[in-house]
Formats: sequence, structure tokens, C-alpha cells
Amino acid sequence: MDRGIKNSHPRLRKLGPSDGVAWLIVGLLFAAAAVGVFVLTGSVLSALFVGVLVALVATGVVTML
Repeated sequence: MDRGIKNSHPRLRKLGPSDGVAWLIVGLLFAAAAVGVFVLTGSVLSALFVGVLVALVATGVVTML
């Protein structure tokens, strides 16, 4: 087996319960997006949809850091 492949680190890591700062970032982004959309549109359903979408993207970005 090639040494470069053997010693390479995984590109993504899983967020565990001990990653408090990462979860705080994701939670704050979710809350800010959901509140912002709710204030602009007045619709709870669209605010939750956008909030969940932002939370998923934020989780993906934080796992790559």
C-alpha cells in the first residue's frame, strides 16, 4: 500500500457531543436564519425550512474545518 494513502487523514469528521463550539455555531446560524426569515415573511414554515437548510450547510462546513 502507498504510504501517502496510508497516512492520510480523513477529509470529514463527525461532530460528537463534545464539540460544543461547533454545535454552538450551527445553532446560532440556524436561529439567526430562522428568525430573519420569520421577521421578513411572517411564515413559520418557511422560516423553519430555511433554518434547517442553513443548519445542514453549516454542519457540513464545520465538519470540514
